[in-house]
Amino acid sequence: MNRPASTQTGLRARLRRTPLHTAWRFVISALGARREREAFAGVRTFCVFIGHARSGHSIVGALLDAHPQVAISDELDALRYVDLGFAGRQILYLSLAVSRHQAANERRKAGQGGTVYSYHVPGQWQGHHRDLQVVGDSQAGWSVQRLERDPSLLAKLRSRMDPIKVRFIHVVRNPYDNIATMMIRGGRTFESGFERYFANCEAIVRLGERIGPGQVLRMRHEDVILSPRHSLRRACEFLDLAAEDDYLEACAGILYDAPSRSRAKVAWTDQQRAGVQARIGEFDFLSGYDFES
Repeated sequence: MNRPASTQTGLRARLRRTPLHTAWRFVISALGARREREAFAGVRTFCVFIGHARSGHSIVGALLDAHPQVAISDELDALRYVDLGFAGRQILYLSLAVSRHQAANERRKAGQGGTVYSYHVPGQWQGHHRDLQVVGDSQAGWSVQRLERDPSLLAKLRSRMDPIKVRFIHVVRNPYDNIATMMIRGGRTFESGFERYFANCEAIVRLGERIGPGQVLRMRHEDVILSPRHSLRRACEFLDLAAEDDYLEACAGILYDAPSRSRAKVAWTDQQRAGVQARIGEFDFLSGYDFES
């Protein structure tokens, strides 16, 4: 009997957290790290995504993965493997292996209402590389929660990756859209989504203070969609990469014309909108957002 896609995804997620699966990944990643040691010799940066779920991190990760010197997996949950004691090279291998697998599947990702999106960039480097310099993982929400629950995890990550430097990308989306998506796809009430969203914002502020200046790039989801060449050039500069025109054009070519307005699919009371707007003012990285923007 064929299971629905959502059931299959939940089953795979549970299996990934069994001791047997973890042990298998430990062995496979140790062997893979040895096999890929030449490829990893030039890696200078490990890139961790932070922020909220469903903010556009998967899109940014897929576009960066199309760069010839980058391998970015989507939702590997790399910090889980740091916490489990995996070595830095093992985590590099897992990111690379997942990136290759996802590229073979044309970077498909399930969306709202059973819609499946593809973030495949034709003619570029997803799934393979040349002079690999940046490896990373675009798991954002879980990364913030793990680093919040265990502040020592940041030091462990840096220690495991040393001498490879660790950098962070924070993709920000209109808060009304994030909260609406929590309500639509996550089944949350407004109150639950509101509380979860802004608790995560507070955690991001605390995390930013621990990470330190110059190590976090903030990108707005709306800018990525409307000005992809400029946004990707900024990301490449942050990661010390050159951004060739053909790469930028190919990435821009797969994006839709405008950001999705999830907020329009939810009925908001005046009180709810005012409550969100009041809290937006507390966070610099949300400056300028409102319901109509």
